[in-house]
Amino acid sequence: MTPTAPASVLGIGGSMRPGSTSQTLLRRALRTLAADGHPVRLLDLRELQLPFCNGDKREPWPHFPDVAVLREAVRAADGIILSGAEYHGGVNGALKNAIDLLDFEHAEGKVFGAIVALGGRSNSNALNDLRITARWLRAWMVPGQVAVPQGRTALNGGVPVDPDLYDRIDDLARSVARAAGALRTTTGGIPLARG
Repeated sequence: MTPTAPASVLGIGGSMRPGSTSQTLLRRALRTLAADGHPVRLLDLRELQLPFCNGDKREPWPHFPDVAVLREAVRAADGIILSGAEYHGGVNGALKNAIDLLDFEHAEGKVFGAIVALGGRSNSNALNDLRITARWLRAWMVPGQVAVPQGRTALNGGVPVDPDLYDRIDDLARSVARAAGALRTTTGGIPLARG
């Protein structure tokens, strides 16, 4: 197999909670990719001023310049790792709202991965939400995903209680970078066929 050029990967951290497990794990994923030689960037939604999406995904939002920051960061990346929390059986609102501010021109043909921290037992509700949303944006979601049950106690001093968690995060991150690099090489940046 011919090696591909490093893929640029954007991490979007959607949790609003200080000391967030999902944010900590997203940072780990990006550090792993940076150490592997991939250009990475983090967008922490706690640091952006984004409006509630009004359904017009092309609205320029002149009073909210961070909308353009978000859109251009996604457009410039080969791959995107979404990371957030599951609340009441679905993806947390801040992360979903940020995704709703995107349109095909920003995300089509990109490769996505997902990390979700849950307050209770492990399930795939929020991860499935993110998969469906990525598909509607005409993007690809890697097969792997990371759900972290009992998210508030999953880390002890920033270190996973489950010793396999970092391996799962690293595998997800590398999967996004590999697929994004391969897809970029295969499609040559040409938008996917609409169907």
